[in-house]
Amino acid sequence: MAKIITQITVFEYEEIEILGDLERLQLALEGMDDEELMKRLEKRRGKGRDDYPVRVMWNLITAMKIFSHRTVATLRRELSRNSQLRKMCGLDDYGKKKHLVPPARVFTGFMKLLADEQEEIDKMFEGTVVELSECLPEFGANLAGDGKFLDSHAKSEAKNPNPNAGERAEHDAKWAVKEYHYKDKNGKEQVKKEYHYGFKGHIICDVKTGLPAGYSVLAANSDEKKAMMELLDEIPEVIKNRAKYLMLDKGYDSIEMIRKAKAGGMCPIIDIRNCWKDGETTKQYKNTDIVYDYQGNVYYVDDKCKQWKMHYEGYDCQKKCLRYSHKGKIHKIYVSYDERVFLPVARDSAKFARLYKGRTAVERLNGRLDRDYMFEDHCIRGLKKMKLMVSLTLLIMNAMAVGKLKRGVKEHLAALTRPLPRAV
Repeated sequence: MAKIITQITVFEYEEIEILGDLERLQLALEGMDDEELMKRLEKRRGKGRDDYPVRVMWNLITAMKIFSHRTVATLRRELSRNSQLRKMCGLDDYGKKKHLVPPARVFTGFMKLLADEQEEIDKMFEGTVVELSECLPEFGANLAGDGKFLDSHAKSEAKNPNPNAGERAEHDAKWAVKEYHYKDKNGKEQVKKEYHYGFKGHIICDVKTGLPAGYSVLAANSDEKKAMMELLDEIPEVIKNRAKYLMLDKGYDSIEMIRKAKAGGMCPIIDIRNCWKDGETTKQYKNTDIVYDYQGNVYYVDDKCKQWKMHYEGYDCQKKCLRYSHKGKIHKIYVSYDERVFLPVARDSAKFARLYKGRTAVERLNGRLDRDYMFEDHCIRGLKKMKLMVSLTLLIMNAMAVGKLKRGVKEHLAALTRPLPRAV
């Protein structure tokens, strides 16, 4: 772990009101097993100048994310006036260095070194997920997934790119379009298109705590269904073995996604799109008096062609069928008949509605990335650096929770996904 170099009294929880910001930094550093990363970075630095050691720079980058600094410049201003933060990060006010805080060029060089260690950072993130699952028996049982655009604020792809622009230019961002389908006040179908230029993050989080369990960062035009299925393969084994339900919005609605979740031992709780192109409002279930609509509502049709809403009685795991009743008689509907409509948890059941509400956990997490960690207003260029910054943010969220758990406190872990008031 990147130890805090200057010794400071370990804060008790009653002191958080006074030193809440520094407490979060302490929790993050305690919750990360970063020793291997430090060794790798120190080895790469070799026998060069060591005015600002690797461990100090790592502490500073961690502080930059926790204190919601948009740029290195605002972090340096904070360090210049905050002696306690400098001490926690390991900066010596009484040394013979020319600068009180590292110059911007030192941060730039360190971030380049850090970007080359993405694989090790991914391992550190996975380690925090495993630690959370060991401390919290329900962590990962209910998962929610979603994608979010990480718009680039660089100019769009230039016809004649400047060869001297270097890292100041954007070379990896791609265009993507998102469509919203809705009905206007006259009931006419309308389509609203939203254009994005940049990247896309794909995230899976634990519903109860709101903490991330897996992520990937790709170009904005990446296929979100394919990316989510690949992400399900990459999450730690302990989460795969524990996951019971997977909540996704209708953008992921497909036979392939449903089968992927089932193959992983998870029950898919996925909103559905209306893909019936023939204009029918209901379809007949086999050769019976039962009909259903695309949203999973099941009806019994009597001799007078009147439809009666059937009552859901639960799922038969052995026969893999949904049980519905009408006037005391049980009817079985096999999920294999129409896998998109008939899920192991019936779409028209209260349980489905309750579980699907859990998907808001990943929406809140994505909102915090945008609003609180400033991915909505950033100056990041290139896919490599974007992935680094996203992974550092998610790693620190989990590390703060792990640090808190190591102190024996299990309450209010979701609050650690929220940063401190934005720096100016």
